[in-house]
Amino acid sequence: MITQPIRKLLFNGSPIKTFYITRLQQSQIREKVFLNVAGKNLDITRNNSMICLDPFCMAAWLPAHEAADLNAANAIIEFKTNGMLGASINVSLIETINTGKGSLLLLRIESVRNHQLNALKREMLFRYFLRSKKNTYDSRKVVSALYSYPRSIIIVSYADDEYCNVFPMDIHGYIEEEGIYLLGLRTTNITLDKILNAGKVVVCDTDTVDINSVYNLGKHSSTAPTPVDQLPFDTVKSEVFGFPVPACSGGYKEIEVFEHKKMGYHMLMIGRVINNKVLKPNPESLYHVGFLQFQNSNYTSIEGLF
Repeated sequence: MITQPIRKLLFNGSPIKTFYITRLQQSQIREKVFLNVAGKNLDITRNNSMICLDPFCMAAWLPAHEAADLNAANAIIEFKTNGMLGASINVSLIETINTGKGSLLLLRIESVRNHQLNALKREMLFRYFLRSKKNTYDSRKVVSALYSYPRSIIIVSYADDEYCNVFPMDIHGYIEEEGIYLLGLRTTNITLDKILNAGKVVVCDTDTVDINSVYNLGKHSSTAPTPVDQLPFDTVKSEVFGFPVPACSGGYKEIEVFEHKKMGYHMLMIGRVINNKVLKPNPESLYHVGFLQFQNSNYTSIEGLF
């Protein structure tokens, strides 16, 4: 098959996939993310997140002294490793939300450039190896750029007297300075309205959770959630809400949702962390890393279902 020699020549025979999965402590992440606007270069590494994939949108939080008088109508987000540019994203401002100690910028992605490896390898990857009917050439480029920074996989938990859903996602972000959590949940997820009506949700890290178990949970979470007694891991109840938490998590956050905005295919939920429970010091987490970025990293791949 002709793809095999080409893959071997261009990518040393590496399995071709949209992103690789690895397990890291946050301190092991080498990539940095910067917001370039009006001649300023602002570090948003800890406070950048994806919030919607259709249209592609991001969020970035800035402390008050950096956000003051900042005209972020047009800006560039850069992903760097050891000072080397891996990808850049041109964004436009959708809305600025005052969060008390700073500002949350909601940004629409307008265009991207990927810089990893070389032009031939990038073009072959996007046009040939990753081609699919569901994702356009441009969307494959955007996803690659977004995952130039490792995106952690969390487990989300919601429960009430008659219903429970425990499922994975990586469209989220935590603003530690404000104690605010962002979640971008698909509008088709049947749990969305329940979370919004209750104003409660729990997010858990994936410290020692088995990767195949995580992906199996996500297969039918929007239509047919796995019953608690059939989950592939033991659970404990969260302290405040009593929602199920994987016993193999290193910690969880109980969140009260106070605002939500439809961004497109995803609903952005903004919540206040009312209980940040640490079960294990310095836990690890599963992460998605884009194919191009992974090639230049020292991260170890965890083979999962995808």
